[in-house]
Amino acid sequence: MTGQHVHAREQAASVAQYILLGGFAAVAAGISAQGLTGFARSNMELAGAWPYLLFFALDGAAGVCAVLLVRRAARAESSLAPRLAVWGLVAASSTFNWTHAPHRPAAAEAFGLMPVVAALLFEFCLRELRLRTLAGQAGRNLSTWRWLHPAERIRVRICMAAGEQVSAEAATRHVRVDRAARRLYQLKTALHAHDQSPAQGAMAARRVRQAEHRAHRALTRAGFADPGTAVAVLRQVQVLTMTTALARLDYHTPDAAQAAIANLITSPSAAKPWPGTAARTAHPTARDGIADTNAPPQRTPASQINGQPASQPGDLHDAGARDAELVAAAIRIVAAAARDGGRLSQVSLAERLRREGYTVANSRLHWLAAVSGLQPRPAAGPDPQPPGGR
Repeated sequence: MTGQHVHAREQAASVAQYILLGGFAAVAAGISAQGLTGFARSNMELAGAWPYLLFFALDGAAGVCAVLLVRRAARAESSLAPRLAVWGLVAASSTFNWTHAPHRPAAAEAFGLMPVVAALLFEFCLRELRLRTLAGQAGRNLSTWRWLHPAERIRVRICMAAGEQVSAEAATRHVRVDRAARRLYQLKTALHAHDQSPAQGAMAARRVRQAEHRAHRALTRAGFADPGTAVAVLRQVQVLTMTTALARLDYHTPDAAQAAIANLITSPSAAKPWPGTAARTAHPTARDGIADTNAPPQRTPASQINGQPASQPGDLHDAGARDAELVAAAIRIVAAAARDGGRLSQVSLAERLRREGYTVANSRLHWLAAVSGLQPRPAAGPDPQPPGGR
């Protein structure tokens, strides 16, 4: 079945779903109108058009909140407040219908359950819309197994809410790295306090053991054995350790700040290029073999991060070497994601490279995705050339 047929079938199913939902909602609203208008006349002693206004007030407010829910679901945004309002109005309508139902077997249950059933069907349709929206945003859907770690899931959701382009994988990595860094810093603080006051005895030793166990779990869950993760964790610990010193820097000139940035922990750079790197182009291809995929990640010099050029203008050899380092790191990240079975987008690839210290312009993402194997390249023709604006 072709993609057009699948899309057409999905559209037909969606139309049928909303037609059936609208028909049942109309029936439920009609039955609810009978109960609400009767309740307004008998219990509230309203006359004239006022009993009908009660029905329009409750069901109309619920309809407005339902429209807000649909719009937020289409944008994959949080919808807790409108959902609570809808269910509050449904509960009120169900209660009024139950109160005014005729004294017949199961009549009260039937009148009271009609608004609830309509709201449940609307929730199912809303869930389907939200899943389709999340499917269109690659990598932003969290699996159900994340509920085994509810605190981490909440932090990941908060991190994803802070940026619409942040994938679930990137947010999870950020949360785990931050937690591992904080646990390691707490262990460092506990060890320092124990060394300063060894007379505290068993209580201090117990605190050190607890901090050590927490650090073990956090480092293992973050995947500290991965070099990129190890650099990110240790760099964050260094920032936590330097917080007081950073607050006392002299900010009248940029010298102290640039020195602090240059002293941050980075991954070790190779002293010299790998064999054959200088002879190759700035963008390795499949004919270069597997040497580039096994090459260790190399870092952008700290002076370049601080806004100072790492080499003189016109030095094409250094520019080509930086491109080769960038592509080698991108190939390594793409290969790791494919091995783990995860989904990686161009934005996620750029975020992971920037966390490792590489400078990636947005205009180069398409080229980088092509040369790293993230996106398939044409079978024939020359290799894509890197765009300008390094």
